[in-house]
Amino acid sequence: MTRRFSAQQLSFLRNKIPIDHLIETMLTVATGNNNGVPYFKCPVCHRANTSINARHNLARCFDCQKNFNPIEFVMHQRHKSFVDSVKWLKRHGRMPLVERTSIGKEAKTHPKNIGQILSQMLPSLKEKATAAPTNESLTKRVSDIEHRLEILDSLVKELRSLINQK
Repeated sequence: MTRRFSAQQLSFLRNKIPIDHLIETMLTVATGNNNGVPYFKCPVCHRANTSINARHNLARCFDCQKNFNPIEFVMHQRHKSFVDSVKWLKRHGRMPLVERTSIGKEAKTHPKNIGQILSQMLPSLKEKATAAPTNESLTKRVSDIEHRLEILDSLVKELRSLINQK
């Protein structure tokens, strides 16, 4: 029997699609916030004694004692099989995959536009007016840009592999 999905694909869907984004935006499940702790309506027992752990990319219902990764949440919320849930996530999960990628410690929950990235890489107008950049600062900026390009290259390769595995 051949596998429908590679271990890499499944790991990617479980870990790289932010569970909070999936619940709130992709599936439009009713959510709330209780003293800084996000919660949602459980797709199994329909109660709201729940929590979202973005660090581990899991959602939990304390009433029915069920943990959900993104694939499992889609299975229960949309009443789909495992295979259909994975296919659904592959189709609908493209945009948020980029949101969780980190460039250093600057990861945000929303993607940055190119203007924000370039303004961080380029010296400010104040620096230009006061003095020419030193070799050390130029070397640091080039190194930072190279690092960001490596990350971008790995993301492109990962996306290409996912597209080619369809």
